[in-house]
Amino acid sequence: MTPKPHVSTILFLHGALGTSEDMRALRDLIEQKGHKTLAFNFSGHGISSAWPAEFRIDLFARDLDHFLKEHALKKITIFGYSMGGYVALYHKAHFEDSPIDQIFTYGTKFNWSAATVARELPMLAPDHLSEKFPQYAEVLKKKHGDRWKALLLSTAHMMQNLEKLDGLTRDDVSSIEIPVSLILGEQDRMVTQEETKTFGSWLHHHRIQVIGHSKHELEKANLTELSQLLLKDL
Repeated sequence: MTPKPHVSTILFLHGALGTSEDMRALRDLIEQKGHKTLAFNFSGHGISSAWPAEFRIDLFARDLDHFLKEHALKKITIFGYSMGGYVALYHKAHFEDSPIDQIFTYGTKFNWSAATVARELPMLAPDHLSEKFPQYAEVLKKKHGDRWKALLLSTAHMMQNLEKLDGLTRDDVSSIEIPVSLILGEQDRMVTQEETKTFGSWLHHHRIQVIGHSKHELEKANLTELSQLLLKDL
């Protein structure tokens, strides 16, 4: 009798300003190999999710916790893109009963100093975005409807306060004892290999992998190579 192939379940977490639909192409590649995938929208993202009083990493970690409990997920693998990766790591560090047993991140930024945030803020100003990057503004309108401007402003506020409110400290990270793969594109202009290496050095079990011909944006990443990295450890 031929043994059944091993099937894993992987939960995909989208990034800031994104939705679960951003993960669809990568999820399809994983599902084609027989694995199960799940995804959801963080509060304030998409058309219909509940709008929170304040955007916080802690809030999104509670969104994640609710989803994990609602679906009774145990020993779950998470792939988090950008902010999604940060949320997964925050959950593992701060929730004692976290069932996460493996984390993959792609394009997750760990340096949230004032100088770093200041460089990112212009892209979170609705008027600036509409004038300089009208196509991207239209993408946000389609994803989030009339609240796209509020989403930008709330995300900017979160970034400005992330380090002092919900920033992952060295002590936080040293409590994470599961395998963590920190993946980034070689052409990522937002996340540096230096900050990734520093963060990785705080983890007990980590691996840093760089994907060629890939940018920060998930839609501009080599998804075939990225899926192969995930499949190798599922």
